[in-house]
Amino acid sequence: MNNTPDITPENRMLRLEYDELKKKFASLTLTFEEMVQEQSPRLSAMYLKLLGNKRYEILNVQVEIKTLEMRKQLLQSYINRNQTPDLKAIAQKVDAVVNEYNQILAEEAQKLKDAKDILEAPVLSEKETAEIRTLYRMLVKHLHPDTNPDQSDKDKDLFIVVQNAYQHRDIAKLQEICLALDTGKLTGTSINIGSIKEYIDKLKPKVAALEQKIADLGKMFPFTIKDNLLDDNWIKQEQQKDEETLQQLKEKRDHLAKIVEMMELYKSKQL
Repeated sequence: MNNTPDITPENRMLRLEYDELKKKFASLTLTFEEMVQEQSPRLSAMYLKLLGNKRYEILNVQVEIKTLEMRKQLLQSYINRNQTPDLKAIAQKVDAVVNEYNQILAEEAQKLKDAKDILEAPVLSEKETAEIRTLYRMLVKHLHPDTNPDQSDKDKDLFIVVQNAYQHRDIAKLQEICLALDTGKLTGTSINIGSIKEYIDKLKPKVAALEQKIADLGKMFPFTIKDNLLDDNWIKQEQQKDEETLQQLKEKRDHLAKIVEMMELYKSKQL
């Protein structure tokens, strides 16, 4: 008695549909990973290289202005009470707030450093990039939990290794994993036809959700300025606007500094 499943035209169509869905899911997964792991950091780094230093300078002046405004407000409270300002007490209150601003400045400075490191880091050749894309797409198709609902715990753990290797551009590791997988898994011959329909029903909404995630990501920074970063006129306009903003802020800071300096000299008057 032959126990081989009946390979009917309908089953062949189901197998084909499932294989195509797996391919599409693998391709979309690769696209999403590239957007998150490669394109977004590089676009952000380009943005910071072109505009980040000036905007960091703007942030520094804004912090100085906020500090001066706080000092002015505290000084004014003493003057309103006809008291000589306690400059030491005022400094302590201001320092507590300034420490929070300094943390923000430190984080922004680190972003500038990270951007420089990203842009100066060696990149894969076109051949290596094509190879890692092919390897990752193949492994996603055959190891991703969403395309293989009945996979073993071992394969689930292996897929985590695959993700880590892809993120670190470890071609050798991806090649090693491909060689370690059995031929049946890579060719897809081990699919249980009786489960294909159920798999298709589960995979379709996952593919749709992934497409939506990619579309949504494309509407967010830094993808929204991708074309602008290649437009010299846009860059020059932004740099000019930033320079004008910086000069305006410096003027405001210097004016506030003079006012605060005079207020600090206030002495209480006898009534």
